[in-house]
Amino acid sequence: MPKRVTLHAGLHKTGSSTIQQYLRDQDEKLRALGIFYPGPREHEAMEARSNHPLMFNAMTKLMTAPSEGMDLPACREVVAGVFKKFHQSEFENLIWSYEAMALTSRAWDTDYLRRILHGVDVRIVFIARYTDDWIESLYREIIRSRGGPRAEVFYALPMPPIAPPPIAPLPVAQKDAGARPPESLLEQGARTAKALRIMREKLPSAEIVVRSFDADREAGSVVSGALAAMGVPVESAFPDADEEAGLKNPTKSDLYSMLLYHLIVARAGVDVISAVHAAGRKRDRKGAKFEPLAGRRFRFLSDEDAIRAHGYYEELREDFPHLPAQPPYVSKPAERYLPREEVVALLDWLRPDISDFIFDKACAGYPADRERP
Repeated sequence: MPKRVTLHAGLHKTGSSTIQQYLRDQDEKLRALGIFYPGPREHEAMEARSNHPLMFNAMTKLMTAPSEGMDLPACREVVAGVFKKFHQSEFENLIWSYEAMALTSRAWDTDYLRRILHGVDVRIVFIARYTDDWIESLYREIIRSRGGPRAEVFYALPMPPIAPPPIAPLPVAQKDAGARPPESLLEQGARTAKALRIMREKLPSAEIVVRSFDADREAGSVVSGALAAMGVPVESAFPDADEEAGLKNPTKSDLYSMLLYHLIVARAGVDVISAVHAAGRKRDRKGAKFEPLAGRRFRFLSDEDAIRAHGYYEELREDFPHLPAQPPYVSKPAERYLPREEVVALLDWLRPDISDFIFDKACAGYPADRERP
């Protein structure tokens, strides 16, 4: 049987973290089955993470991912060592996984990939998600990152736009500097179908397998479905994969995301954002709900944004018609603002998980209703 290399060209918010951690946890059993998911045994630089930024850097030359201080030649040296071990072993399937692979397919170094993939079958696995849900989920994660472990770093960054700004001429100075507005999340969504076409152009002999995150989530098979797509014998070897993997990034309350968003926009401070974020996570984990707002629905995408996102998903379905059709979009009332009076009540409910100092500072920093963004 010819050896195969599987590229899990991941996308954030499609179960990637859970899938990668499960693959890492099952390392011994996978190797016994002839499946090679490189890790710290191959190089100490793979110790810290369950995914493969070194491979991502090697194949794209985009040194923005964590690479343990290793430059491009060093990343490629590690990857070459992994491939050498793969070819000299009894392993039949080598799996590489990284979330940023998909939307950076334009940057894939074709000559490099063809060299290292020479003589093996190639499978590309992509997990698709309804584009409007994906953007909404991604935006909430960006918000929460302002209160997470790297809050100081992310808090200083501007929030990315959901929709592209109206086209307007750039100032002369920005034109001369080659400036361009930041890419919106809708523009990222629009690139999904194009990214897969680029993969096909760059690796025309590769098999491309596309699964539906939405269908797998409904069936409770996010992990097992992805593993099966990668060639892992799920039914015989990992029948309980989904239960064993659990949820590494469970769904968070949209109420806290909306509260954090307005505190971020108001520049309430890293200490406030971090404390409120931690308190909200604690309540979420306990299943506690703030009853006065329990029936309310909060959303960041406008109806216009959601309809555009639907169109991008349908473009993807043109190339992969086996993907489930997205339910027709029906406008549902959704709020994008929390009145100040309700915010004060919510913050009060979060005490004592937030201190009196944080409570006072958050209340002072939250915009008055007439100043809503």
